Amino acid sequence: MQLLTSTASLIGLGLVIFYVIVQRIRDYSRTKHIPGPFWAGWTDLWMIRGQLGGRMCFLLAETNEKYGPIAKIAPRWVVCGDGAELRRIWGVRSAWQRSPWYKGLRFDRNLDNAFSTLDDNAHEALRAKLMPGYGGKDVENLHEQIDKQVAGLVNLLETKYLSTKTKSKPVDLARKVQYFTLDVISALAFGTELGYLAADKDLHDYIHTTESTLPIMLATAFMPTLLATIQSPRLKWLIPDVRNMAGIGSVLGVAHDAVAKRFGDKALVKKDMLGSFVAHGLTKQEAEAETVVQIIAGSDTSATAIRSTLLFIMTNPLVYNRLQAEIDAGIKEGRISSPITDTEARNLPYLQAVIREGLRLWPPATAVLPKISTTDQVVCGVHIPAGTHVAWAPFSFLRNKDTFGEDADMFKPERWLDVDPAKYRAMDQTVMMEFASGSRWECLGKTVAQIELNKTYVELLRRFDFQLVDPTNPWKSYNAAVFIQSDMNVIITKREI
Repeated sequence: MQLLTSTASLIGLGLVIFYVIVQRIRDYSRTKHIPGPFWAGWTDLWMIRGQLGGRMCFLLAETNEKYGPIAKIAPRWVVCGDGAELRRIWGVRSAWQRSPWYKGLRFDRNLDNAFSTLDDNAHEALRAKLMPGYGGKDVENLHEQIDKQVAGLVNLLETKYLSTKTKSKPVDLARKVQYFTLDVISALAFGTELGYLAADKDLHDYIHTTESTLPIMLATAFMPTLLATIQSPRLKWLIPDVRNMAGIGSVLGVAHDAVAKRFGDKALVKKDMLGSFVAHGLTKQEAEAETVVQIIAGSDTSATAIRSTLLFIMTNPLVYNRLQAEIDAGIKEGRISSPITDTEARNLPYLQAVIREGLRLWPPATAVLPKISTTDQVVCGVHIPAGTHVAWAPFSFLRNKDTFGEDADMFKPERWLDVDPAKYRAMDQTVMMEFASGSRWECLGKTVAQIELNKTYVELLRRFDFQLVDPTNPWKSYNAAVFIQSDMNVIITKREI
């Protein structure tokens, strides 16, 4: 009997191995005409290793540079580095849809959100309920709420981290910026900031936990069988619930408590994003899912944009001096209030050039964002079989020399000034793909992010001077769909104006 059981097990294992081999050969034959790294044609491990290695966005750009605008990165995956083709794929009426990879972005395994919902009709219906809140239409004092958090960041730096001629007090600006963006999004989301700036620390170890979890989470998204197992209701007793995890669980608890107050017989009514969601018909479960996405996704990308652009400013003296001169002149001429308004910021041409150039040279949203079609397609003149995941490579098309010039690898805000309107539109259209502008998946947080950027640089540079402690090693930066950044040590001094 034992021999029969062992034999049956060996036969079963052999059949599984045979099936996997046949599938791999089939997948390889379907995409053998698409160039790419050798092992990427046979195994997902090349791609998964890239994700876990912290250089995924750069690896994809390097792959495009070596193999062309369409390159294979796994048996059923290709990466596209052509901005025009990506806009077509992402178009409102295109034949492409979100791939199952997005299921890996369910921060709560029991609930889909606007980012993880695959069905187009369900996604559009959900977006319709979310847009008035995200756009600020239903949010009372949206600009004032952001101003309050900007003031909190300024106050933190001014009271605890100013250096003088005789005493240096290095500060990790990467961390302080993330405290700021977490407080901004939480204040807008449910009317109360999480309190990171006031505490000046990583409350509940949330940042540490998310930075440890995200790389694994995004790697798991490439493994649909494992992902389905993790998210299976039948195995919930075996897999730890994110709500019980330190850090993330604490923030989820705050979000869920805020949601709970908006439902029931004595429901709290407030004119914040959550209030807008409820008013437009979100259920309690849907509201819980969305508030978590707001905090986790919204804070990291904005923080990266601010950090990287400040780094580029600090390491380019001509840019630094010109931007500060524009701010000083605007204050002197009465064109800049205290704090600056969003409208005033939009009328500062060099500031807008710096913002766009920062987003272009170091895009904060770098997840692969794959799309899939149920029918065969042609991308960049290459036949793409049905069921193939088409990822994007923002570092490829955002540094494209045909679009941005031969110096596309340089941080050069001047490229946005005194340029032909058609050229400007082409560049702007390409950069705004960071927000998926013009597509059915346009970033809901785009408006808030742009207001944050418009205000933050002005309010910091009008008051302080910034100097990197070690320009040869300015930060630690790890790419895990979003950037995990720390040790951006700077010296901050009060400006004498």
